Amino acid sequence: MSISVIMAVYNAESFVERALRSAMAQTCQPDIIIVDDASTDRTVDVVREIIEGHPRVRLLQQKSNGGPSIARNAALQVVETDWVTPLDADDAMEPDRLENMLKLARERGWDAIADDQIRVTSWADDVPRRRLWSDDDFGMMDLSLARFVRENIMSYTGFGRELGYVKPLMRVEFLKQNDLYYAEKMRLGEDYDLYCRFMARGGRFGLVDPLGYIAHETPGSLSRHHRPQDLRELLRADRRLLAMRVISPEARKYLHEHAIFSHKKWAWVRLRNAYHNREFFSALACFAAPPQVVYDLVSRLGQQLKKRLQA
Repeated sequence: MSISVIMAVYNAESFVERALRSAMAQTCQPDIIIVDDASTDRTVDVVREIIEGHPRVRLLQQKSNGGPSIARNAALQVVETDWVTPLDADDAMEPDRLENMLKLARERGWDAIADDQIRVTSWADDVPRRRLWSDDDFGMMDLSLARFVRENIMSYTGFGRELGYVKPLMRVEFLKQNDLYYAEKMRLGEDYDLYCRFMARGGRFGLVDPLGYIAHETPGSLSRHHRPQDLRELLRADRRLLAMRVISPEARKYLHEHAIFSHKKWAWVRLRNAYHNREFFSALACFAAPPQVVYDLVSRLGQQLKKRLQA
């Protein structure tokens, strides 16, 4: 069974080497497909220096910056292996991670397997390590779509602990049979959306304790300062999922909650932008929303007013 690692890189000259060398050091000897998303620094030169003489590594270059979804899809189009997994350019993997994941996936009959991540704020030896999703060992579990969506709602998981951040090993045949690719308009939550559609199409998705994906949290990476259009696309993704007839009642319940949560964030960012730009009608349009969203907007405005009065 063969594996491909796909990496979308953009202006990553200062950190891409660690990620790339960790992929090259995997005991299963995967193919590696790097897609440079029109970097403006020396990323391409750095990558070329590292991969020189390595026949299992390919470098593709985008003519213009399209975002991680488009870059990853470019890699998926040329994958020739049985399994594929993404690796972010600022992260790294332990050498036996993919070999162990493949073994478990085959034993359990999974179409995808993800391991709980280890998160670090620097690569120093003494830096604290924390797990993404669960502080305690849970062994392994079969994830349902309902459970997965629930674990992407901050009120259940806590800040920055959503399962959508995981980087699974996925069976390529299942992806191709179901025409599953990253949604190219999405620059936020594109992983979450793909995994949801994967499970909605019947994909068996397993989750296990950490096997060696080390995620680097850069300052501000979880700041949640998102563009309105990115939040809008995340909301649209939830609505597309809700429109699928195969969604179970339990999954539909959590998808609705996730959609409301996304709508709240989108409406608030739009309202703030409209206020700063003195766009009265745009601000008013933010209130054309479900009651939960309107209530959230009013509550936020009340909090802002209270802070000003106390200043």
